[in-house]
Amino acid sequence: MLNLARICFLSIFVSCLAVAQNHVDEPKLGDVSDGNRSVPVHLIDLYDADTMLVRPGDQPLLPFSTKVTCGKCHSYEKVRTGWHFNAADSHVAAGRRGQPWILVDQKTGTQLPLSSRGWAGTYRPGQIGMTAWQFTETFGRHLPGGGPGENGESDPPALFLRRQISGNLEINCLSCHDAEAGHDQAEYANQIRRQNFRWAAAATSGFANVRGAAKDVPDNYDIYSGLSMDDPKLIAPSISYNLTRFNAHGKVLFDIKRRIPNERCYFCHSTKSTAATQAERWEVEEDIHLTSGMICVDCHRNGLDHNMVRGYAGEPQQKANPAAASLSCQGCHLPDESNEVPRAGRLGAPIPKHAGIPPLHFERMTCTACHAGPWPTAQAQLVKTSQAHALGTHAVNRSDVLLPHIAAPVFVREDNGKIAPHKMIWPAFWARLAGKAVIPISPAEVAAIGDTLFRGVDSTRAGDWLTFKEDQIAQVLQRLTAADSSKSAAAYVAGGKLYRLNSSGKLSKEDHAVAQPYFWAIGHDVRPASQALGIRGCGDCHSLNAPIYFSQLKVDSPLEADRHLTYQTMTDFADLSGIYARFFAATFFLRPLLKWLLILVSVILAGILLRHALQGLGSLMKAAGELKESE
Repeated sequence: MLNLARICFLSIFVSCLAVAQNHVDEPKLGDVSDGNRSVPVHLIDLYDADTMLVRPGDQPLLPFSTKVTCGKCHSYEKVRTGWHFNAADSHVAAGRRGQPWILVDQKTGTQLPLSSRGWAGTYRPGQIGMTAWQFTETFGRHLPGGGPGENGESDPPALFLRRQISGNLEINCLSCHDAEAGHDQAEYANQIRRQNFRWAAAATSGFANVRGAAKDVPDNYDIYSGLSMDDPKLIAPSISYNLTRFNAHGKVLFDIKRRIPNERCYFCHSTKSTAATQAERWEVEEDIHLTSGMICVDCHRNGLDHNMVRGYAGEPQQKANPAAASLSCQGCHLPDESNEVPRAGRLGAPIPKHAGIPPLHFERMTCTACHAGPWPTAQAQLVKTSQAHALGTHAVNRSDVLLPHIAAPVFVREDNGKIAPHKMIWPAFWARLAGKAVIPISPAEVAAIGDTLFRGVDSTRAGDWLTFKEDQIAQVLQRLTAADSSKSAAAYVAGGKLYRLNSSGKLSKEDHAVAQPYFWAIGHDVRPASQALGIRGCGDCHSLNAPIYFSQLKVDSPLEADRHLTYQTMTDFADLSGIYARFFAATFFLRPLLKWLLILVSVILAGILLRHALQGLGSLMKAAGELKESE
């Protein structure tokens, strides 16, 4: 009987899977357009993660699930293949390098770029032993849900019960599509910190309030019981709704927008300059496209698959999406005669003439080199980004020197040979050496081993680098090597160097590929033609100290010895000769003289030609006269 029961259960389970698969493949109501461009009214029922209807009188009240609620009309499985959710999918083309997640640990001098996309210069979270749960806790504040937030399979067994309480961090459709004024994305970060994953999306809406923290309850806590905690200081997670938002049928109205408001993008995609000249928001110019009335998704478009167009050269070929070709700078502004239907001038984009600019510039530089990012200055400035510095969250550290240190703009030659502006960080991390491989070590492991050595290093609330001495580095490396059962050598990477112990036990340093800076391209803010490099003439770029070539970049490192290193210049990263750049720039001082010289020479040549022409004309007239007399 027991075996028969098991067989029946398996048969039912397989049948359910087959039915579920058929439902996934079938288009849903909200995914099939009848051609009408208006947005349907979203007066809908709420469902919790167990697919049960949420009603105001329920006891206990549970948070609504975006996966189930939105999934009634939209294919959640299709949406989760989108760019914001598919980083861990090895079948997705990684495309041009983008901003990584940067793991920072001030105490151990760590500034490590992480990405599951496999971009060169980044490391996958699993390489330092970071589980999906830990990644979500660390970076979930600026994740739109899905991806690692739902990848419970990679969690260690000890976290199984915690996952049952906290739930999954589902894709939060409201993060982008909710246009309600009361939407609070900063509250999302608060819920992640409390491990309230299943409550996070609801907490951001304008009609729900979440109290308590899943991290405070014991592993055997039952979220369905609604029981209070033994310790009155601890509060179990719970939710309350604004009951006036439910109509007589228990439905709730959502203000959903297909064309996502810019403010929703800005929460995760803001950049703040730390330059003294741009200390306030009103001193900073917004992207020219936005000030002209466009919104982010006018260019960064996507279909149901949420495969967002990023807008870089070569993307249409990488994604096999020809429609994306007209959504890059060149595709929108420059005509392509090979197109049967004109694409340039999309959304009223002006078609530039670039009068007087030699074509060589367009072969060797991207559009953004002249038009995007902050204007280059004598020294590259530090910038802060939402993803790296938790901008927009409550109680954010506003220090301008807060780690990670990101420099911009840095002009770098890309893989296609063109020079483009980038943001840059210097990686710093502890590692083990396995042959030629350099494998990062988690900061927690380093802190546990070198705790007594790091105690003497004063922390700073500003979040800047702590100062390490080389003898401290050597002692930590000795301990890391001794603690490893395989006795593989340990190393520390910082300031463009790899530090290791030589055969005599002394600290040595060497240049190494893993120590080189990590760059990602700047696409915004776009400056208009009147503020582009070159608008004041060739001297914007071709002068002896032009920032595009000679802006200085400080070697960034917690090591005391690195604080006094000389600066590097842009030419070090753009694969250019500084000597040649200065020599070429010097020629521009002689160009006015050369122009006058050419004018003078032209006048002299014209005079000589005129004199000879007149002489020739005189000879012809004399010959003609003689011929007439002879007749």
